[in-house]
Amino acid sequence: MDIRDLSKASLTPLSNMCVIEKYFSAVKKMDALAVKGEKFDTDAIMELWHEDGQLSISGKDAIGEKQFAKQDEIAGFYKNRARGVEGLFSTNLSKVNVANSKNDEHIVVSGMRYIVDQKGQGLQAPFTHNFRLSDGRISSLDIHVGTPDKTEVAPIGSLTIEDLGSLSAMAWMVA
Repeated sequence: MDIRDLSKASLTPLSNMCVIEKYFSAVKKMDALAVKGEKFDTDAIMELWHEDGQLSISGKDAIGEKQFAKQDEIAGFYKNRARGVEGLFSTNLSKVNVANSKNDEHIVVSGMRYIVDQKGQGLQAPFTHNFRLSDGRISSLDIHVGTPDKTEVAPIGSLTIEDLGSLSAMAWMVA
């Protein structure tokens, strides 16, 4: 393999990252409008989805798991999510901490949601979005609210003793 081919192949997993950036940009806009009590047009976010897309949301026991299939149900979820805020929050922000790409069609993003109500009471909620993409559009998205122990792409959370050897080996290689 030519070194130029190797270089191109190594950047392949990043080509769908623009879809993920557009997704979180639409979520940011949705959150800003929701805080103001204004309507969010789901078209901007739904153009990123396949017609037969699948959305699943899970978390600790209180959240359980919810499933949404195809454009109508997924658009309904985003409409309800934006409407559910109705100006009750003074801040509703997400911060992406890490994005890992297993391949061009599988990207995992983890971060933190910061929510503050009108009385100044706050909440921080960690999240992980497990995206599957096809033809540059989202075919499935699994959202986990809370910190999962592990994803298909990379372990999330605290390092354990068995990770320290691997971490040391990686540090040695780049030192």
